[in-house]
Parts: sequence; C-alpha cells; structure tokens
Amino acid sequence: MRGSRLISVVCTAKGSMTVVTAYLTILALVPMAWGQMPTPVINQPQVPADVSIPGGSPGNPIAFFDDYSWRAFIAVVWPALKNQRGKPDPSQTVDGAGPRVFETYKSLAEVFHSDGSAPTAWNQFDSPQYNPCGVTESWGDLTLGSFSKFSNLGQAGFGTLVGPLLVQNTTSVRFQTAYNETEFNQIRNQKWYLRSNLPTPPATVTFDDGALDVKAAWIDMTNIPHPERYYTRTASMLDPVSGQCATTKVGLVGLHIVQKTPSRPQWIWTTFEHVDNVPPAQPGAPGTFTFNDGTSSPMPATNPYSLSQVLLAPTPPPFNVTRVKPIHDSTQTTNAAYHAALPPDSVWRYYDLVMTQWPLQPNSPTTPGTAPNTFPGLPAPNNTTAFANTTLETFEQGSVFTGCMACHNATMKPTDFVWSLNDHAFPASSSTPNLLMNNPAFRALRDTLQQSKNLNEREAAAKRQQP
Repeated sequence: MRGSRLISVVCTAKGSMTVVTAYLTILALVPMAWGQMPTPVINQPQVPADVSIPGGSPGNPIAFFDDYSWRAFIAVVWPALKNQRGKPDPSQTVDGAGPRVFETYKSLAEVFHSDGSAPTAWNQFDSPQYNPCGVTESWGDLTLGSFSKFSNLGQAGFGTLVGPLLVQNTTSVRFQTAYNETEFNQIRNQKWYLRSNLPTPPATVTFDDGALDVKAAWIDMTNIPHPERYYTRTASMLDPVSGQCATTKVGLVGLHIVQKTPSRPQWIWTTFEHVDNVPPAQPGAPGTFTFNDGTSSPMPATNPYSLSQVLLAPTPPPFNVTRVKPIHDSTQTTNAAYHAALPPDSVWRYYDLVMTQWPLQPNSPTTPGTAPNTFPGLPAPNNTTAFANTTLETFEQGSVFTGCMACHNATMKPTDFVWSLNDHAFPASSSTPNLLMNNPAFRALRDTLQQSKNLNEREAAAKRQQP
C-alpha cells in the first residue's frame, strides 16, 4: 500500500494551480475528527459492504472509516468455515480455532501460474506443479513461497523489489498476497491472468464492488519473545538458498486490506500491524520489539541490503525499524475502543490499525487517488500522521507521495489500482521480479517524487542559509 500525492503535483506543473490550491484549502479547513465515535462491533464475521457515515455532521469522518477498517479486520481474521474458502464460520467467535478467512483466499501463486495456465476454480487447490513448495495443498494449508526466489521476500519499491526486511531474530519477513472470491472470479473469468487480455488504453479494467485483496507480512517465530502475543500458525516456508521448504511456525505482523466499495470505487485502503513491531511500547507491553533492538540506533534511510544478500551466509545483522510518523490520535482512540471490546485473552488485542486511506469525494470513480483527493493527504497536518506500514512499506514512511493510493494510482485506469495484474500476468514483460518500471504512469510517479524531494531539499538549504 502507498499514499496519495502525485497527480496534484503533476497538475500544478501543467498549470492547474488554481484547482489544486482550492482542494488544499478545503482540506486544510476540515476539522480533524467528528464529535462522535462509533460503537465497536466484534461479533460480525462479514466484511462491511461500505463505510457507514451518519449524515448531517461536518468534519473529517476518520472515526467512521477507522471503524470500517476494524470491522473488515475482524471479518478477515475470523475463523473460516470448514472446506469453504473465504467464508466465515458463524458458529465461532473471532478468537475461535482454525485457519482465518484471509488465509483461505486465492494466493498470488494460485492465480498467476508460471506457464499462463488457468487457475483452478475458487474452492479447489492447485496440483503440486503449481505450488512453490511442490506440495498438494488442501484445506487450511498455507504456503509462503513463490516461483521467484524473491517475490515473497521483497517489498514493492520504485522500480524494483526492496528487501529483505530482517527480523531481530535474523530471519526475513515473508509477504503473502491473496484475493477474495469476487476479485478472483473476475480475474479468472476475464482471463486477466494473461497479459494479452489486459486492456490497451483507453480500455480499462474495472473490478466489481466487493472486490477485496490482502497483503500479509509473516515472520518465523523462532526465538521471538512472548509468542503468546501473536497470531501464529504453521506454514510451508520456502528457503531461497536451498530451494527447499520446511514446516515453520509463523506469526502475523502486518496486514493490508483493500476493498472496492460502492461509495469509494477507488477502494478503501486499510493497514494493521502488531503492536510489538516497533517502539514505543504500549502500557503493559514487555518492551521488546520484533524489528527494533530497543537502542537509539536509527533506522537507515534506505534498506542497506539487497535481496541477493539473503542468499549469503552468514545472515547479515538486522537493522532497527522505527515509525517515522505517529498513528493519528483518532485512530489510536478507535484502537483502544476495539482492544477494550475484545476479550481479555484475545490475541487480536495486540494488533493496531495504523491507517485508513480513502478518497475524499464519494461516488467519483474518475477522480485520481492522489493528493489532495484522499485522506491522509496534503497539506499538513493531514500528512503528519502515519500513512505506511512499518512491515510492508518500511522505507516509504516519509512522504505521502509514496503512500498506498498514490503508488496504485499509477495503474488506476489500466488495471483499476491492482498492480499485481500488471506485474504477474503471463508472460512476464521483463526478467526483473518487479515490473513497475515498465509502466509509464509509474515512471511519471517516480519522476514527480524525485522533483518533490529536490524541492524539499532546496527549501531546507535556503532555510539553513537564512540569518
């Protein structure tokens, strides 16, 4: 997931200064929160179809979008109905046993086969030849691997995969992408897994309302302090060095949820993290962190390691990860309300909503998902709180130009904000593990980001020269 600020800058460069300034002024005048907070709901196993915002009140509806995000989170981590992919088990609570709904969605490797063959039907599983670990998956299994050595080890970056993200136990984070039934069926039925079937502009892909995909960050739980504070399960983990898979206990540390809704056809963008990922420690927490050793050692500006270094022995030492911008005060209030509503022994009390990002203008599918059309957005103070997940966008926390919607906006029209269609459709258009730089819109986003960075550096230099 990445933010929301690019096309407005491009428009300014092209002379649309008046329009951009008007949006910025309006957003600057919006109060930071409504005066009411929704009541937490922890007993509904269905993802809300849309955000519910009471009418007649002025202000920023962040509390209602964050409530939507928590309800969506509760639904996707609900225990799944036996042998029914993507369906919650209504006889259980969110703390019940079994694989979670999002774990039963169709994984990236199931949707995009390396030979371009059609994915199996929704409730079926692939034969071993299409499984990264060469196994026959069945109900409740989870494979954390990919046909590329690096696809599940790298974070999306500007032009290439970035990584690895090392845990303090010196293992690497594994990333999982998956699709719900609505989104998967469109990809399968329209054969969008084949590059030849992706549209040539001005034709576009449009997903149905209710399309939802997730991206999860998992860690090897070896030597992780206080494992009881994590949602854990076993998974088949592919070792990129040996090419072999092993059954490993893994823990969930990050989760993106992205859903296309009737009022927000540019999708609603939600991201959660484990509370022990990075400082500061919450009251009563043990004070140990998955991605930080607790010292004052700063996080590097960029990842000091290339993906190829995961193939080296010994494993390079981990670096500290920090949260660059704090979670919004209103979001923290919503987190506290949901934590209190969950049972005292619920593992989900150890997960925080970091951000909900949404298009400000409802029912406007042609409005770009860029600043100033989204919240969080420009100007300050809307861009001074968190808009990135420390486990999924570790080095993209500093600028709203690299937030979820801005990045995905680069493929807004061709593939309806869904980068994986462009990246993974068969055949690959590049030998690189990430195909972003083959997209002209993404190159434009990268160039604008660099222009913004250069401008900020010039302004900072000018201030330093002032008497």
